[in-house]
Amino acid sequence: MKNIKTFYGIEILRFISALAILIWHYQHFYFLGDQDLVTENQPFYDLFKLFYIYGFQGVNFFWCISGFIFFWKYADKVKSISAYQFFKIRFARLYPLHFATLIIVVILQYFYFIEMKEIFLNHKNDLYHFFLQIFMASYWGFEDGHSFNSAIWSISIEILVYIFFYILLKIFGASTYINFFIIGICIILKALLEYNAHVFFDCSLFFFVGGLIALNMEIINKIKFIKILTILTIISTSVLVMKYQLLQINNFPYVFQLFTYPLLLILFLDLEFKNKNLKKTLSVLGNLTYSSYLIHLPIQIIICLIFINIEQTIPVEKKEFFLLYISLVLFISYFSFKYYESPIRDYLRKNM
Repeated sequence: MKNIKTFYGIEILRFISALAILIWHYQHFYFLGDQDLVTENQPFYDLFKLFYIYGFQGVNFFWCISGFIFFWKYADKVKSISAYQFFKIRFARLYPLHFATLIIVVILQYFYFIEMKEIFLNHKNDLYHFFLQIFMASYWGFEDGHSFNSAIWSISIEILVYIFFYILLKIFGASTYINFFIIGICIILKALLEYNAHVFFDCSLFFFVGGLIALNMEIINKIKFIKILTILTIISTSVLVMKYQLLQINNFPYVFQLFTYPLLLILFLDLEFKNKNLKKTLSVLGNLTYSSYLIHLPIQIIICLIFINIEQTIPVEKKEFFLLYISLVLFISYFSFKYYESPIRDYLRKNM
């Protein structure tokens, strides 16, 4: 790989993106029982308002961060890396936890169906969709909706972008101009097709936007006023959004992300910390993103099953329950990464 530098600012952004998804999916608890979802009544609403309303947009930020990391790691190396080596690395990182959580969700959904005579979140949990899940193709366009551990859908799309990324750089090499070209094509398709555009173009757009930052890091770091301009832009845009409720305008959230996410990368990419414990903590939090992303749905089903069996209503609007849920997800994610994902990743990379 290019180097082993850790971008601690990017680790912060990764964790915030994962937290946004966890909070957005907190509403899943309302699917059990007859409680009506009132967004404003969810715990710590004033603090996490943006996450409760727009947390699903954290997926686009994940893609943007992935693009940055991939171009930073592989831009100068892809031509010397075989397709087998490249995808072996990705397989070893992504597949073990995907497979484990898929099987766990199959089992948990079975018990949930026995109790409730329905599938949690009404997913398409049949043999056909299980087959798509096995090959991480659950959102390639062959599906009839979300299935099993549905969070994997965004990783499923990202795999297609990995293939596109590898082929593109293998043929042409890394280029700012090519990134601009891909970004332009995606924007045109989104403008023409809007919601009919396949999500592949969303992922490609944000992925190559993130890559654009990685390809131009030296220029960004040399031009000192870029940081100041970035801060002023983020502040002014945020003020406009809050004051004039611009997020209510059709498609504005998408445009807002397209400008804000790369600016946040620029702002955070060279953050440095001297405290070793803080740096270790930030690295740990960054490593929990994939774990928490795939583990939180199984945990939600388990919590629902517990409350079903004790015949109690989930105290979904209690702050204590919210904190318990988030803490439990992060706690289990930590041990999953340390004792399952990391060891099996290293083993597969050495022995495949």
